Amino acid sequence: MTGMEFSAILRGVRILDCTRNIAGPVATMLAAEMGADVIKVEPPGGDEMRQWPPFVDGQSVYFVSCNRGKRSIAIDFKTDEGKNLFHRLLATADVMVENYRPSTLEKMGLGWSNLKDTYPKLVWISVTGYGRSGPRATAPAYDSMIQAYTGIMGITGEQGRPPVRCGGSPIDIATAYLAWGAIMTGIHTVAKTGRGILLEVSLMESALGFMHAYLQGALAGLPLPVRIGSETMGMYPMGAFATQNGEYCLVQVSNEYQWQRFCDLLGAAELANDARFANNPLRVKNRDALRPLIQNYLSARTAQQWETLCLAAGVPVSHVRGLNDVVRDEQVNARKMVKSVRLPNGREISTWGVPVKVDGQVAETKLGVPGVDQHRGEILAELERIEGADEK
Repeated sequence: MTGMEFSAILRGVRILDCTRNIAGPVATMLAAEMGADVIKVEPPGGDEMRQWPPFVDGQSVYFVSCNRGKRSIAIDFKTDEGKNLFHRLLATADVMVENYRPSTLEKMGLGWSNLKDTYPKLVWISVTGYGRSGPRATAPAYDSMIQAYTGIMGITGEQGRPPVRCGGSPIDIATAYLAWGAIMTGIHTVAKTGRGILLEVSLMESALGFMHAYLQGALAGLPLPVRIGSETMGMYPMGAFATQNGEYCLVQVSNEYQWQRFCDLLGAAELANDARFANNPLRVKNRDALRPLIQNYLSARTAQQWETLCLAAGVPVSHVRGLNDVVRDEQVNARKMVKSVRLPNGREISTWGVPVKVDGQVAETKLGVPGVDQHRGEILAELERIEGADEK
């Protein structure tokens, strides 16, 4: 590997991770992969995500997936002892990441407005549900609620059926990536200016980005579809089609070249020559007529066969995979998106990898998942050494 190694990029940077659940923890976890010393500051009893099933060796798979590479210390911010310890940690930190509701830390004297002058070079990352201002700023927020609030659920699902939330945690993870970028931005800003900075990201604002074209259409006063399953308003064919073995293929034909190649692959000259489907706007307009015709062709082979044929022809079609297929997939593993992690009991299991590569590589270091307050002794010993050195 040439240049700087992945795990050395943030070496020497200390991050206090005062976040819970998914968005904040994923951001700081990725910083830990880059070599940052991430201290996870948990409330007594630990991050609530530790209690979310299912579990592996007593550890929540949610928590494991978001917290490798960190050290844990439990602090009760409501006590004078806890506040004092927090200040001692802040004095050694470069970055503070928190996802408390706005004004919560301020009321305890521990917010950005309270501490920015005391720690003038501190990068402060605030991860919230709806942002730090506005009438909904202090409302509780989770990924699913934000999907409902920002209209994502309103366009997700089948026509004539109830709205559904997107699977996984897309808004949390998108916000995590923004927070990760904010960490890097803050470190760069302090290096250039010598002054600390507050950077904000929120689930709501991340989610609005998912709705870009739909929002633009609404802002322009255009009529918009509500729920059209796996299809989209801007192109056709696009959607999930059943195949011979009962599994599905996702088809997305975005331009006329792809449409011609797709028709050739299907052996469907009549579709290529049908005036109703001559270009994308017409195919979108006449999707109800085109859908069953495509379905009839795709029923002739299995999902895996269609994917192989389309991949060779440069046609964007994918077998709709199950998770067991995904974790064994050659491309996923070639990109090192499966790696090892140590549980608190020392057992190694597989986890998801880092979505950024440096010179084509990622860190190969096996990182651990902390138990609650596992590193209190060593963190306190470090603080004593640092404070002792400062006094000399």
